[in-house]
Amino acid sequence: MISELLDCINGLTKKINQIENDIQNASDIVIKEYRSTSEKMDENQSYFLSGIQYGIPGKSYLLTSKGIEVLGEEIIEIDVFINDVITYANNPARKIEVLKDLVTHLQKFLESINTVRPK
Repeated sequence: MISELLDCINGLTKKINQIENDIQNASDIVIKEYRSTSEKMDENQSYFLSGIQYGIPGKSYLLTSKGIEVLGEEIIEIDVFINDVITYANNPARKIEVLKDLVTHLQKFLESINTVRPK
């Protein structure tokens, strides 16, 4: 009985490790997409990343051509910001929610510029 429980727990540990690896792979892709989008933005464009938490709540994060801007603070590199946001989420389920939120923001921003710019 005990060895079966240990086998079960070891299996769960392997699944969690695989999920963490999958989250990191998805994070890397999100970072590349955000970087690519940021590089294509005009200097006067920005997109508010509502609902994204990174440390102290209540701060506003904007995707800009320079990276992630926090009003009244220095610009944060996209890689650092996304990795820190994912780390701040601190559990696999929340990390997946944050990734989904980031992708949804990116999709909405890209849709908004596609409706403004002629194709």
